[in-house]
Amino acid sequence: MSETPNLTSYLVFNTVAKRGNLSAAAKDLLISQPAVSRSLAKLEEGLSVKLFIRNSRGVRLTEEGEILYEYTRTAFDSLAQAQRSIERINSLGLGTLRIGASTSLCGHLLMPRLKEFMKRCPNMKPQIVLGNTADIMSKVENDLLDVALISRPPSLHRLEYMEIMQLTDTFAASPDYVKRQQSIGIDIRSKEIFEKGVLFLPEENSYTRHHIDSILDFNQIIPSYITGISNPDSLSEFALSGVGIAAVIKEFVIDDLKKNRLTELPLSLGGSKRSVGLCYNKVSLQSKALNSFLDIYR
Repeated sequence: MSETPNLTSYLVFNTVAKRGNLSAAAKDLLISQPAVSRSLAKLEEGLSVKLFIRNSRGVRLTEEGEILYEYTRTAFDSLAQAQRSIERINSLGLGTLRIGASTSLCGHLLMPRLKEFMKRCPNMKPQIVLGNTADIMSKVENDLLDVALISRPPSLHRLEYMEIMQLTDTFAASPDYVKRQQSIGIDIRSKEIFEKGVLFLPEENSYTRHHIDSILDFNQIIPSYITGISNPDSLSEFALSGVGIAAVIKEFVIDDLKKNRLTELPLSLGGSKRSVGLCYNKVSLQSKALNSFLDIYR
């Protein structure tokens, strides 16, 4: 039974076809001429065809050889082009960096740094994927994303994690809403304002919502009216609208608090601080683009 030709056999054939001479091909391949002859003989045996006709100047392709050469030339040209593209990516920082982000963090912590990243790597094409922490982490683990900006979950599995900052979860409402609650006898320093008021929280099953629920449980608060919001960035807008109390990240609404557009509601927020950072696979650190991205946050 004939031996199945391998990639090396096709490389030898392609080089001989291109050079038209066994000695020249052997020199290009850094092997002996007898080794070239043996490789061609095995390839012809494996394909059951004659590929070359010898002449005084060297060799020329048969009709079957011409057909095979067109395919091997295209294949090896494509491989060479792929190698050049990879070398270009490594030298110039071209390519795609796949970035995942928790929806609540994207606008405040990703977009400003993304502008800086594009200045450093102007030829890089960032691909952004938004979602909840669990989904984003799963994509990083399965190599569908290179890096993700998330709130640190209880378990990182096999992922690396670099903390960026600590965020503070709190509750806020507009001054008008607070005054209306006080006018009907509700003490804003008590649990009553949370239990009888309208609460706008992140949607269920998100990591942020689990964290907020743990804060409410810690304070033994059982709200009567909860509305889940799928876009966390909208929570501050609901608070500003004066229709209820919203769970917000204090660092993201600090300007509204300072300018009295929002009022922070006093509540003993046990364990309200949470870590936010970047997670990635350790093997991905071979990417210059990822290292440039991490450097911006460092």
